[in-house]
Amino acid sequence: MHVKMEPTRKGFGQSLAANGDDPRIVCLGLDISRSITISDFYIPNPNRKERWLSMGIAEQSATAAAVGLAREGKLPVLGTYATFAAARNLDQIRTSVCYGNFNVMIAGAHGGVSVGPDGATHQALEDLFAMQGLPNMSVVVPCDIVETRKATDYLLLQHVGPKYIRFAREATPIITDENTPFLFGKANVVRLRKEEANFLEAFETAVAGSYKNEGEDLSIIACGPMVPEAMRAAFILKAEFGYETRVLNVHTLKPIDAEAIIRSARETSVVIRAEEHQIGALAWRVSGILTESPEIYGYPVITGAFGVKDRFGDSGAPWELIKEFEVSAEHIAKKAVELMAVKKKATT
Repeated sequence: MHVKMEPTRKGFGQSLAANGDDPRIVCLGLDISRSITISDFYIPNPNRKERWLSMGIAEQSATAAAVGLAREGKLPVLGTYATFAAARNLDQIRTSVCYGNFNVMIAGAHGGVSVGPDGATHQALEDLFAMQGLPNMSVVVPCDIVETRKATDYLLLQHVGPKYIRFAREATPIITDENTPFLFGKANVVRLRKEEANFLEAFETAVAGSYKNEGEDLSIIACGPMVPEAMRAAFILKAEFGYETRVLNVHTLKPIDAEAIIRSARETSVVIRAEEHQIGALAWRVSGILTESPEIYGYPVITGAFGVKDRFGDSGAPWELIKEFEVSAEHIAKKAVELMAVKKKATT
């Protein structure tokens, strides 16, 4: 089955290049601007250079400068490796951006273990904890290059307030297209429909709120690059075990689509969470929703979680690290089979 792949980060640059004529947009570069594609804002359009501020390796200063720009009605965008964008200047984001509820967009690039050979210091595995914990902050984790562009378009021009977008560096499977819905704060349901030569065409995607229950056997809730892994797991589970899987693409972590999560739990009773992050940024949010929801009372639900297990990253090729950290589709499918056995035993 053919899967087209592109670096997710390119979608961020594509959006800035397409929307950059808006005179309110000001981009702040932090040393690795070409790598994260924020410099695509001005490189094809040198006339925008006056709205490009090269800040160097100075995340904290850049954050403070972005707040000043936001106060004057500009649309400031800054970005760097997620380890630095969300951690090194956390105090500035908390006190200057979020406390004042300023309209600042922060890009956490190169998120997760897929940064590969850069190793533990550059692999952001804790950033989503910090960003979700900040009052007023919105958090989006798109799954591929197309969804990254759509998310950037929305956050840049429509969403007002502190906002954090996290995306990967390496080429990841393209699993959405121009017709795939993207609604901020609303999850998508992805369903395997048939075998196709093109991986994308084997699936159908709908906004969760409009999706009708099809009596699937289990749900896999995922965000970011783990969405294509969840889709691959769905294919394995169907082909080898005959299980139908509801994949939930939770691209917006904050505000999260609690309704879609509750429905998946009630209607399938097996819920697996998958994230390229320390286990918890997604998994604990989902667990909290389920344990606090009266709508789940009386419904048996069994869960499993995939992510990094309380350890630092490592150097290696991205595909090697996905295997090492046990977050591949094969690992998800194996766990799903185990949970399905528990479900069957409990219902017989």
